[in-house]
Amino acid sequence: MNPLQHRLVVLGFIVVWTSGYVVGALATSSAEPLAIVFWRFAFAAVAFGLLAIGAHDRWPRGYRAWSAVAVAGIALFAVQFGGLYIGLREGMPAATTALIACSAPLLVAGVTAALRWERLGRRGWMGIALGIVGVAVTLADRVGRPPSITVAAWTALGLAGLAGGTLLQSRLRVDAGRFAIPAVQSAASTVVLAVWAPLAGGFAIPLTGKAIGSLGWLAVICTIGGPLLLYSLIRADGPTRASSNLFVVPAATTIAAWPVLGDRLGPTAIVGLAIGATGMLLLSRRRSRSEPGGFGVRAPHVAQDAADLAQRGLGPDGVEHRRDHVAVAIGDIDHAR
Repeated sequence: MNPLQHRLVVLGFIVVWTSGYVVGALATSSAEPLAIVFWRFAFAAVAFGLLAIGAHDRWPRGYRAWSAVAVAGIALFAVQFGGLYIGLREGMPAATTALIACSAPLLVAGVTAALRWERLGRRGWMGIALGIVGVAVTLADRVGRPPSITVAAWTALGLAGLAGGTLLQSRLRVDAGRFAIPAVQSAASTVVLAVWAPLAGGFAIPLTGKAIGSLGWLAVICTIGGPLLLYSLIRADGPTRASSNLFVVPAATTIAAWPVLGDRLGPTAIVGLAIGATGMLLLSRRRSRSEPGGFGVRAPHVAQDAADLAQRGLGPDGVEHRRDHVAVAIGDIDHAR
């Protein structure tokens, strides 16, 4: 793509990813959070299934391959978005949710280093430490005021689903097409949500413009459009550079949430966002120098690349290990997001 097209794709990517958190907050204010997640990924399962059939994608082969893909997808989609959306419904600001979800690469990098899948230098560990401090500072004015601890716990569950699912996804060795994998993962998540949602308000979506419109945006623009934009950037820039655009999302969400949602973050939260973004940038720069810029990277590095792509609440979460089949699974790091 030419430079102008590239800038437009980057802008579209940031707007779509940011909208996942803002529209996610609108959706969960008008319908039950798990109903939103259920219908979003039921639509995704059908849409990606049709895309996989139309593209003649290979499907996973054998019980172990299907179950591995399904378990990773349940963590990435059902657990991530279930936790993040309940947190949004209970009062977690969209910008804070975006910061927590977009900090998943820091968590994954720390886990992969602890497991010795990769080595982090001083700059990498400094980035992780700053990211953790940034999240803690941002949450400082929320925790301690009921029901803030509970809300933080739901958001932490969403982060755990995103990070854990990313780690599982990074270990997959499944030869399947880029649409087949998210189709299987969305379908598996829909089955889990079919059991979970009735315990938390059911499946009903109010027939209002706000509820239907926000669900439609999340299902079509965020779940389908987000991964396609990311895939274009990955092909143009490589996974690390492409996913570094996620670091803009918390700040963009802060700006968008003010007029749309009336979310005003205080000075403490803004300082926390700045610290967290600095930590993510440090880690990203370290990885950009140490990792190859394209596909076919070694397994330890795929963990971080997949984490960087997560979002979610809004978007993509996995990278297939062949140059000609990049499997992108949706998240809404957007991610919520």
